[in-house]
Amino acid sequence: MGNTDVVALGGREEGRAVPDLPLRLQTVAGLIPSCGTVVDVGSDHGKLGAWCLMKKVCKSVIATDIHALPARRTEELFTSLGLSGKSSVQVTDGLCGIALKEDMTIVIAGMGGLEVCKILRSAMAEKEEIPSGMKLVLQPQRSFYEVRSFLCESGFSIRKERIAKDRGRYYVVILCEFTGKTYEISEPERFLGPLILKEKPEYFDEYMAHQKEVMGKRALGDPRCAAILNDWEKWL
Repeated sequence: MGNTDVVALGGREEGRAVPDLPLRLQTVAGLIPSCGTVVDVGSDHGKLGAWCLMKKVCKSVIATDIHALPARRTEELFTSLGLSGKSSVQVTDGLCGIALKEDMTIVIAGMGGLEVCKILRSAMAEKEEIPSGMKLVLQPQRSFYEVRSFLCESGFSIRKERIAKDRGRYYVVILCEFTGKTYEISEPERFLGPLILKEKPEYFDEYMAHQKEVMGKRALGDPRCAAILNDWEKWL
């Protein structure tokens, strides 16, 4: 099955070169819905935010990074592309100090899953209210069980899941929306993804073979993995 959410990248917009994105970020970009503001947490080089502005996915971008150097790189990129008027770069920890709004999409890509959960928990503790309808696009590097458990328990409904393959490695990208309603998913769904198992997106067979190997190594110390492996064919 083809991945219709991977978007054409590069090219030119109004005479300016649109930044090229690696395959991992192509899949992230493809799940960002049209919105008012994209908040790119841990923006690193700023290319994703610049791409969103130049492709008119959003009207404005807020890029954050905990370190000054990558924040400066992002600001320089925005300036060089004439995007300063539509962007803001902030040196801050996660979403600290960012006013959350309904028409925002928050992107957290390339971090460990536990760090993703920490950022979102801190934001929920800091803000008086999380706006209903606010979106998240998450690409955790690991700890998928913990990330999906957090989403269920915190009222973020999983809308889409995609698999990316970049330089021989597999990545999972999740689009979710805040509803405030908690819900349950099964243990296999927490590990492997409810929509990945249901929709079998591009790279499904390869990804599942890889996950079977990973879970096989964990099974001796984690009975949850052992139980899933015992019924593995059920999930294919």
